[in-house]
Amino acid sequence: MRVKTKELIFQGALKAFAEKGFNETTMEQIAELCGVAKGTLYYNFKTKEDLYVFVMESGVQNFMRMIQDYVEVVNPDDFRQRAIRLIEAHLDFFQNETDFCRLLLSKGWGTQERHYTIRHVLQKYFELLEAELQTAKDKGKLPSTVDIPTTASSFFGMIGFSAMRAIIHNQSLDHAELRYSLQSLALHMMGIFDEE
Repeated sequence: MRVKTKELIFQGALKAFAEKGFNETTMEQIAELCGVAKGTLYYNFKTKEDLYVFVMESGVQNFMRMIQDYVEVVNPDDFRQRAIRLIEAHLDFFQNETDFCRLLLSKGWGTQERHYTIRHVLQKYFELLEAELQTAKDKGKLPSTVDIPTTASSFFGMIGFSAMRAIIHNQSLDHAELRYSLQSLALHMMGIFDEE
């Protein structure tokens, strides 16, 4: 599949799934939104479920690239600043990718099979986040009693669902009070109370 066609299909399918939900969206509607022939869509994706998996995997890969870009510019020993950059990456991604945020956090949880798909595609995201947290814990930047999987899940839930609530209410995520509140809550949750 050519890069341009792949991007067209990703954007069109993402928009359709985010706006209408998985069950209410047809392959015909997606093809029309993408501006590609229905045959092209079926040539690349045998089922709507295959297309959904592609959209979810592509979106999470874009999300992870952004996270890595945000944190790689910070000194590995400055975990407080790395945590702040993690929060900024999440909020900026969700602000710029509201359709994906909506799909990931609200309408994508319809069936047990899609629950598995979301868990599966988010696994790499959680591995990335947990590795960052584990490194900080190993360096003594996080309390030794912090459970890494619980902290990673809480971090994602707190920021993701705060972002989703703002998006549902048509509020910007580029809001100083929202960002300050999430930053303070996340740092305190991880046991980081003062400037390092």
